[in-house]
Amino acid sequence: MNRNPSPALVAVIFVALALHLFVAWQGFATLARNGFLYDDSFYAFQIARNIANGVGATFDGTTLTNGFQPLYVFMLVPIFAVFGSEPTLPVHLALTLLALFTVATSILLYRIARRYMSEGVAVGCAAVWVLSPVAIRQTAGGLETAVAAFFFAAAIDYYLSRLRPHSDAPRGVFVRMGLLLGLATLARIDLAFLGLAMALDFLLVARQRGRLDLTGLFSTAGTALLVCAPWLIFGMVAVGSPFQQSGPATRFLSIVYAPYFQTGPPTLMHDGPNAAFMWTHLVHAFSVLKVNPVTHVLFRSLEKAGEIAPAIASPASVFAMVLAPALLIGFVWFVVWSRSRREAATGELAFLLLFSVMLIAAYSFYVFGGFFFIRYLYPIYFVAVLYSGLIAGAAVSAVRRWPLGWRRTALATAAMYAILAAAFSVSTATRSRPVSPFYDVALWIQQNTDKNDTVGVFQSGAIGYLSDRRVVNLDGKVNRDAYNAMREDRLASYVEQTGVNVLFDNVRILKLFFGPPESSRLERHVSNRVFKGEVGCAPGWVGYRLLPTVVGGSPSSAGSNPPK
Repeated sequence: MNRNPSPALVAVIFVALALHLFVAWQGFATLARNGFLYDDSFYAFQIARNIANGVGATFDGTTLTNGFQPLYVFMLVPIFAVFGSEPTLPVHLALTLLALFTVATSILLYRIARRYMSEGVAVGCAAVWVLSPVAIRQTAGGLETAVAAFFFAAAIDYYLSRLRPHSDAPRGVFVRMGLLLGLATLARIDLAFLGLAMALDFLLVARQRGRLDLTGLFSTAGTALLVCAPWLIFGMVAVGSPFQQSGPATRFLSIVYAPYFQTGPPTLMHDGPNAAFMWTHLVHAFSVLKVNPVTHVLFRSLEKAGEIAPAIASPASVFAMVLAPALLIGFVWFVVWSRSRREAATGELAFLLLFSVMLIAAYSFYVFGGFFFIRYLYPIYFVAVLYSGLIAGAAVSAVRRWPLGWRRTALATAAMYAILAAAFSVSTATRSRPVSPFYDVALWIQQNTDKNDTVGVFQSGAIGYLSDRRVVNLDGKVNRDAYNAMREDRLASYVEQTGVNVLFDNVRILKLFFGPPESSRLERHVSNRVFKGEVGCAPGWVGYRLLPTVVGGSPSSAGSNPPK
């Protein structure tokens, strides 16, 4: 940063910090019920708490796991070591930490944008990013997203300022680049694609300059690998693989949950993903890109118009379907047009487009998990803001040549955009509509089960963190043994082996894995139904108290002929 930063940027930083801290310190029940905190966030909280308590990197207190993003969880450990005697304060402190990372990311975005744009447009980019509903939601999500975004931005800023312009940079520059990429990968594993995109870009630039030398890249790669090595070794020790077990579990669940989330037919459980399934995820990936900080205002306005006036809901939906591909085509045209004019920015930032393509391909053709796409594709929103800034800069230059009346119309349109964006941001920050059942289910379990009970839950993050019970994760994200049991068609046996005597979850998910209780072998081992969500605290949730023995090998609809 310059010693005398723009007053407008300082104002954006202070407003953004106040807004994000306001969200972070809302009532805990509000954060948990209103969809700010993800259920997966509590996996991170529980694992960090267990590490702080000396139990190790485990969710249930016994089973080691590497199914989490390590940099963020290890940042949380000191918080839980000092303040972990009660459950809510560490979460608020974690969200405060994430708020600081998000604001710092906006400063890095400004630094990057200022290389190619005017002061006003660069400040606008920072404001659009940090004050957007997407950033507010993801920052308050309690996951590693904000930390990963910061290191993503830091690596980009360093690459553009210190490495890309100098193919013959000193060895220390390459080493520091590797350090940043290693930290980015530890923040979120899929940011390894950023290093690959940068390497390809650097090789192309070095070749054009006639200075192709691989020793620097080896220094960067070696440093990044050295930074990640302890984590990779731990993975081999904990689960027998250097790769996080949450990845294969997410892929498996995406296939099994296809009927549940209407992304594919039940036959996928037996046949594995097909072209139609992959196409569905690809389409979904592009559909969620429309909620990036820039275009979110347009599509959210159409959605709100449909809510206010139902008569225009259908036309607004059709218009949105046309608008999304139109904006994509316009973006592609701008990139091609800029390159044809030899604009420096589009050439220097092209590796970010390559990274974006890699990320979309990974989550469309292999990992899947379409129901998590917003946070999976979060780095692409950062890229979208940068390119939108380039488009805005070109638009400002063009508008200045328009007649006075047209300039006033453009200014009024920009003002309306800013007002709507501010309104949506405030609405997101102060939302009060409960959308998540996990908090209430956790309280119910704490109040209506015995401390000696062992509870088996697929979606187990908040329940494991808040219920003060031994909770066994059944979806395999933080439990390798459960994942293997699902894959090998022995989930019911696993439930027996772990001593689970209370089985909880959404009724559709339990039927998916165990079949309907009235028609499956599980029925003979249900002592009584302890909870029925339709008349309890969470619609659709049920709980069963099991007899001391559950027959081994009862069929699991998900496990029979497991997905390929």
